[in-house]
Amino acid sequence: MVWMGEAEALCLVRERTSVPVPKVFNAYAIGDVGFLVMEKVPGIPLEECWECLTEGARKLIEWRQIEGPLFGPVDGGPCEDVLFKHSWDAAKSRQYGPFSTRKEFNQGVVEALRNARPYGKLTKRDEPLAERILASDSQDERKVLTHGDLHQSNIMVKDNVITGIIDWGAAGYSISAREYFCLRWQALDLDWRELISTMLDGDEYEFWAEVNQSMVDYTGI
Repeated sequence: MVWMGEAEALCLVRERTSVPVPKVFNAYAIGDVGFLVMEKVPGIPLEECWECLTEGARKLIEWRQIEGPLFGPVDGGPCEDVLFKHSWDAAKSRQYGPFSTRKEFNQGVVEALRNARPYGKLTKRDEPLAERILASDSQDERKVLTHGDLHQSNIMVKDNVITGIIDWGAAGYSISAREYFCLRWQALDLDWRELISTMLDGDEYEFWAEVNQSMVDYTGI
């Protein structure tokens, strides 16, 4: 369940870094409904107080020093990466991972690309892209903790101080390029784009943006 993965990610970041995140008081389920009880972070979203941001923002990604055993959420569930969220047949729920190796992760992305196509079949045009995905950093086995949905609405600020990073539902161990891709892909504000480019290496952004867009072309989401 996403809420349990979020709870474990919050506890891990709180324990292993100095990044301010909400304290988790309890996480439980009643039937099929999950509940996550945590403290309320004071302040307002960064998007409402952009001028409040200081150099301290560059410490926001300190959690990237944490590495895990699998590509997937902290609780060992299926991957929450946006690349695995583009299904051509919305009526069929699909899950991917977790993956033990980078080779398996890359194969999972190709499978997601296939499932983003009508009837689950790659086109001739897709085949070169699928080959590039399979070859992408296949020897890089680092499984880096990533937030996966970080934007200005998820960064809380009060009195010019970042008080908390919230909404960790998409968090998990992933490829090192994931955080920048997710940050940049959603970034509309030019100043925000410039800042994140100083925080993370964006060398692989164009490639993963191409992969993501190739899925969106057919699914629309």
